[in-house]
Amino acid sequence: MKELKGLKEWAGPLTEAIALRSSVRAFAQAPLPNELLEGMGRWIKELPVPFEHNAKPQLFEAEPGKKLYNNGINPVNNLAVVSQTDLVSISKAGFVGELIMLHAVRLGLSACWFGHYKLAEVGRYIPGMAAAGRIKESTMGYGYGKHVDVGERVICCMPMGYKDETAKRLVDFVAGKNGAKRKPTPELLESPGLAGEIPAEIEAVLELAKLAPSAANSQMWRFGLHDGFKTITVAKPVGYKHFKWEHPDVDVGMCAAHIWLGLIEKGYMPKVDARIDADRAFWTFNVGNVSRM
Repeated sequence: MKELKGLKEWAGPLTEAIALRSSVRAFAQAPLPNELLEGMGRWIKELPVPFEHNAKPQLFEAEPGKKLYNNGINPVNNLAVVSQTDLVSISKAGFVGELIMLHAVRLGLSACWFGHYKLAEVGRYIPGMAAAGRIKESTMGYGYGKHVDVGERVICCMPMGYKDETAKRLVDFVAGKNGAKRKPTPELLESPGLAGEIPAEIEAVLELAKLAPSAANSQMWRFGLHDGFKTITVAKPVGYKHFKWEHPDVDVGMCAAHIWLGLIEKGYMPKVDARIDADRAFWTFNVGNVSRM
């Protein structure tokens, strides 16, 4: 792990990219420059993630004219995030993937998270991911389905490229408008009564966390504030089910990535932990026993 000063310099551009990120679903079909992709590959290998994980991000190119995602979206360049399928692993995959998403944004690229990708098509580019049994259990051929499975899976895919400025699709306009709406902080707290007591620095961190992407902009995460605001937790509510997306713990991992970046930006080197709690991945950020920069 980098020292705090170096980590803060590394994280700064990603933190700035949080406000610039938006879900783009219309891409120019020209492939990205090899130099850019090679640089991104090096950056991914050097990710200073603050915990052990088994996520394996893989860049790949898709053939034109194939329906890799729904709505006919099919840019040349894509990223697959592969990991084990227990709840903590898939949540960590969301954390790692969101850092890559923000890096793509700071490079001037557009990108979008997709949990529902055409499994058979992804299997052409990521070997071993689309055996017949897996396709059968997937959701109408998309994604890896609801089941925890032995071995690795493509948890999510991320199309990336330059935005097609000529595309005028109503579905993209509506998605952009809905995605910009954010719930007020008290609605997202485990203890709403704390809303008026949150220190300004922690409030700023939560504002960054609230900008994380989530399926249909559901914002299912709930923040816990403990130990005099020295500990922040984030998880979905126990028993939460999304009407469409089978794995909201991935989204919680994305939110956790924003919390981590926000704490670093404020000069903290938090201790980060993710564990199973009931039917969810439960993230804890402890800043109580570390010195500020």
